[in-house]
Amino acid sequence: MFCFVAAPSRCIGWSIALAMILAASTCAQGQNPQAASASAPELRVFDSALVDKSVDPCENFYRYSCNGWFKRNPLPADQTSYGRFTELYELNRLHLKEILEAAAVPAETRTPNEQKIGDEYASCMDAGAINRLGLAPLQPELDRIAALKSIAGLPELLAHLHRIGVRAFFALGSNQDFGDASAMISFYNASGLGLPERDYYTRTDAKSVEQRRQYVEHVHKIFVLAGEPDAEAAKDADTVLAIETRLARASLTVTEQRDPQNLNHPTDVASFEKELTHFSLAEYAAAAHAPAKGRMNETEPKFFAEFDTLLADTPLEQIKTYLRWHLLHAYAGTSLPESFDQENWNFYAHILNGAEKQQERWKRCTVRIDREMGEALGQAYVGKYFPPAEKQRALDMTVTIERAMDKDIDALDWMSAETKVKAKEKLHGVMNKVGYPDKWRNYSKLEIVRGEALGNQERANEFEFARELAKIGKPVDKGEWLMTPPTVNAYYDPQMNNVNFPAGYFQPPFFSDKEDDAANYGDMGSTVGHELTHGFDDEGRQYDKDGNLKDWWTKDDQQKFTERAQCMVNQYDAIEAVPGVHLNGKLTLGENLADLGGLWLAWLAWLDKAQAAHVDMTATMDGYTPDQRFWIAYAQQWCTQTRPEQLRTQAQTDPHAPDEYRTNTVLTDLPEFAKSFSCKKTAAMVNPKPCRIW
Repeated sequence: MFCFVAAPSRCIGWSIALAMILAASTCAQGQNPQAASASAPELRVFDSALVDKSVDPCENFYRYSCNGWFKRNPLPADQTSYGRFTELYELNRLHLKEILEAAAVPAETRTPNEQKIGDEYASCMDAGAINRLGLAPLQPELDRIAALKSIAGLPELLAHLHRIGVRAFFALGSNQDFGDASAMISFYNASGLGLPERDYYTRTDAKSVEQRRQYVEHVHKIFVLAGEPDAEAAKDADTVLAIETRLARASLTVTEQRDPQNLNHPTDVASFEKELTHFSLAEYAAAAHAPAKGRMNETEPKFFAEFDTLLADTPLEQIKTYLRWHLLHAYAGTSLPESFDQENWNFYAHILNGAEKQQERWKRCTVRIDREMGEALGQAYVGKYFPPAEKQRALDMTVTIERAMDKDIDALDWMSAETKVKAKEKLHGVMNKVGYPDKWRNYSKLEIVRGEALGNQERANEFEFARELAKIGKPVDKGEWLMTPPTVNAYYDPQMNNVNFPAGYFQPPFFSDKEDDAANYGDMGSTVGHELTHGFDDEGRQYDKDGNLKDWWTKDDQQKFTERAQCMVNQYDAIEAVPGVHLNGKLTLGENLADLGGLWLAWLAWLDKAQAAHVDMTATMDGYTPDQRFWIAYAQQWCTQTRPEQLRTQAQTDPHAPDEYRTNTVLTDLPEFAKSFSCKKTAAMVNPKPCRIW
């Protein structure tokens, strides 16, 4: 799954703990305190007031387009970054708050879904009750871990922990078979790390060494809060780091995970069980209510071999310490007392990403309900804020840009006719999903009890775990969404071969019926093109029209693609995001290709519409010609303030380049941009050897 911006969860595969904790600091980057006030400026797709004419657009187009926005919008203390996505995200979050506050009022007229989202929101907001209860609601789970007598009991215990959302050692889920996208099978995935990704455990630079020390101190503090004596907590924190380091060293890097071939290791449950000589997969599957036989995928064999060895040579008490940490880690947010919540924020948001202040509780509770019951909340949201006419406008734009891609494939001078036929088959097979699901998720089996914040989180995790496993062996549901309707983001799913644009995104400052096509296509049109291009980037191109991991390229065309892609790898490798940390061109390649290809497709689609409408390309509006408005609208969607700590984390973990480079670097590869602003060949915004594929 390839997202337009880094998402709160499930952006490129499976959720990670950091994404949960920083739910509003990447995709939905933060809140301007003035964003929803009566005096706040209107959100616009194209805003000439944001342009800084003292900057030469041919030297730094990002600053030219965004400096006015930066002056209006200082970075709030409670955010690690804040941008245009934040403006809309925060507006949507205020809408959700209104819905939740109304649903939280007990009334016999509430629907079952209103009761669930309302009572869960009220439970989350009652910090006083959560503080008074302390660790008592979690004590049965701590006792369960303490009662583990031998490694033989681990499979049943681990299955239970996985059901309630504790991501210890590995993760079990369902996914489409890489080789047969029509089949849903079991996926066993590497997991169990408390730091953002494996290289945090292996890098030897001074900053990484310091972050590991700070992580150990964080684990230490959580153990102390849980009642351990200081010396014991310090020893246990070292144990956690040691175990996680072993798991990390056996895991794929974030760059390696981008290649689906590295994750494609089909086997069957019986064969996998034989590999795990110190762990009974049969007992685990029975306790997890997972298939005990049949086809499955072992995404990282090296990891599971190390997991098996670790169980054999690690003392039981150390394994219990590791499990206890991950239980506390999973719930150390809005379900536990504020001391846990604050310490959790301090490490993940403050130390790792530079936030200076914890977000208000209602914001975090709104994010929580959207994560736990997003379609129940989303159904209420679209009923108020996304009328059918908006959905049709979004669909019309999507179809128009798909037509532009069809023509663009015809025009490619490096691709053979044979591969072009296959590319068009895939393009014509793309399913467009706009706004919200045709069939809403059924939450009738999820029990929400007012006043049980931690219990509700446990039950919500169990509900989702069971829902995921229930897909195994069933027909693929191509109508399922992996983002909730209020989300300010979009994604392409390579195995479904569909593009998905949630309702929350199709609003100003990204799309508006009050704007001309130049602005809308430069902004939202580039997003639509971005998601379409993901089907043909370095990852997406490996899947055929039906979503199977299958090579449909001629050898010569594949070589030409690789050579052109290397141009972009080199281009982004050269960018130093923060002193001493460069971007990873291979990690960001798919998103960079999609940014460039998506903007090009939006440009082609807009030119076709402009010509059909006989738009005067020399006429000005707000002082800019139509083509200039197109490019400025594209740049203004990326106006973002970001802390250096967040930039460091992003450069090391995120497949998306920082927003400045999603603007300037992309535009340097498009001579059409330079022509619009009469840039000289020697200008900084002109690449003498531009990179291009699509």
